[in-house]
Amino acid sequence: SANELKKMEKEERERAIAMHNLYVSFSEMKRVREAIRRGNLWELVEEKSASNPLLMDALDFLREEKIVKWMEKFEPISKPSAFFYTSKFSLYRPIVYRYRKRLMERFVPKSRVKLVPEVEKPYSRHYRGLWKKFDGDVLVLSPFGPVPLALDEIYPIAQSVFPEKVEKDGCMDLLKRFMDKYKITEEEKYLEKGKDVDFERVKAVVDFQFGKGVSEVLLNGKVDIVKSERTEKIRNVYCDGKHVLSMRAHDGLFTLKPAGAKKLMRAYPPLRFRVVVEDEAVPFIKEGKNVFAKFVVDCDPELRPYDECIIVTKSDEYIAVGRCLLNREEMLSFNYGIAVKTREI
Repeated sequence: SANELKKMEKEERERAIAMHNLYVSFSEMKRVREAIRRGNLWELVEEKSASNPLLMDALDFLREEKIVKWMEKFEPISKPSAFFYTSKFSLYRPIVYRYRKRLMERFVPKSRVKLVPEVEKPYSRHYRGLWKKFDGDVLVLSPFGPVPLALDEIYPIAQSVFPEKVEKDGCMDLLKRFMDKYKITEEEKYLEKGKDVDFERVKAVVDFQFGKGVSEVLLNGKVDIVKSERTEKIRNVYCDGKHVLSMRAHDGLFTLKPAGAKKLMRAYPPLRFRVVVEDEAVPFIKEGKNVFAKFVVDCDPELRPYDECIIVTKSDEYIAVGRCLLNREEMLSFNYGIAVKTREI
C-alpha cells in the first residue's frame, strides 16, 4: 500500500516500485504476445485505446487510407479467431479494407441486383431460394458493405460477431460506388428454372481470393463440384477430371491443388502466384520440407500471409504448392524462419 511504501527506506522503496513496474510490464507484454498468437491484437488495441482519449486519437490516425493500405500487406487472409466488433474503429481494420477493395476490384456483378437485409449467418441459408430464382445478384446489406450471397461464407463475413445496431454509413457509401461503377439496376426479374448457385459461389470465391478473371483459367472445362453429404457444403472442385481446388470449412476459401497450380502457371507469367527459391533448397522442398525465408529469391508482391502460392525454381519449374506465412517484404528481409508451409508436391 502507499502507507507501507512511505515507511520504507528510500532504496527499499525504489526497489519495491521498480519490481512492481517490472511485473506490470512483463504482464502486459505477455498479454500482447498472447493476443498476437490468438490473432486478436486489434481487439486488444481497441480495448486499450478506450481508456485514454490520446490513445483514441492515435487509433484514429490508423484510419487513414495510406496507413491501412500499408498494414493490409501484413494482414493474414484469414484467422483462427472470429472478427469481433468492439468499437467504431473495428470497421477500419485492414481485413475490412481488403474486403471492400476486393469487392470493388474483383467481383463483377450481373446487371441487376436485389438488396436484402441482414439475417442470421450464413446468409445464403435463409436466402437460397431467392438466390436460385433471381436473375442477378442478391446483396446483403452488412456492416462490412454489400455482401453477395456467393461470398457470404468467406472470412471475415461468416466468422464475424456484431451487436444488433451498428452504423452502416460506410456500407451505403460503398454500395452506391459499387452500383455506379457497374451501372447496376434493382430491376426485378426471375428465372423459371433455378440457376447453379454452387458454381456461382466457386467462381466468385476464386476471383475474390486469387484475382479477377482467374476463375476463367481454373474453371475452363467441365467442372464437377463435390459437396459434403452431411453439411451439403462445397468441398472439392474438379475441372476435366483433375482436382484443382478444395474449399476449407473454417474460412470458406480455397486450397490450391497441384493440378490447379499448373494451370495457373501456364496462364500467368512469373511472378504471379509464385514464390521463387534457391536451387539448393529444391531437393528438400521436394521431400515435403517447408520453405525458409533465407532461401526465397523473390515472390509475387500481391501474396499475403496465409495466401495459397506456387513454389518454383529460378527457371520457373514447378516444385510444390504451399501456404505463405509471410508477405514478399518479410520473406526477402528475414534470414530465418518459415516463409511458406509446403502442402503438396
